[in-house]
Amino acid sequence: MPITSGLLCDVYLNLHKVGFLSVRAAEGPDKGRVVGHVSAIELEGCTFRVSEAGRQRVIRERAKNVHATVRGRIVQVSQDATPSPPLTEKHSAILAAGGSPTTYNPYFTPTFINRETKHPVYTAQSVVIVGKFVAATGA
Repeated sequence: MPITSGLLCDVYLNLHKVGFLSVRAAEGPDKGRVVGHVSAIELEGCTFRVSEAGRQRVIRERAKNVHATVRGRIVQVSQDATPSPPLTEKHSAILAAGGSPTTYNPYFTPTFINRETKHPVYTAQSVVIVGKFVAATGA
């Protein structure tokens, strides 16, 4: 299944391909499978999800595992090794307009948080992820 606009998916930082994100389908015939890798992505109607059991495993074993995702519907993607200019510009524009720079670190917090205010972030109207940098609006 190709990465298509409107697909509900879970996006997470790829642990083996530096600078890439994995896109896992959350609906349709490929539900639960990784359908591709992207360097940047825009999603709408997003929720930030963290598995507490996975987080505890990271803390206990001191080894990364996939347990935190951003779920939303795909608006656009950049599959090239270098993120596309429209997505990097949109990422910067969101932050310049007061959007939420969002991050997650399992050792310090059980949820995604706003980088600046340190407040938890659970949902967002729109999210642009470029590499490991997340910009959210309506969070």
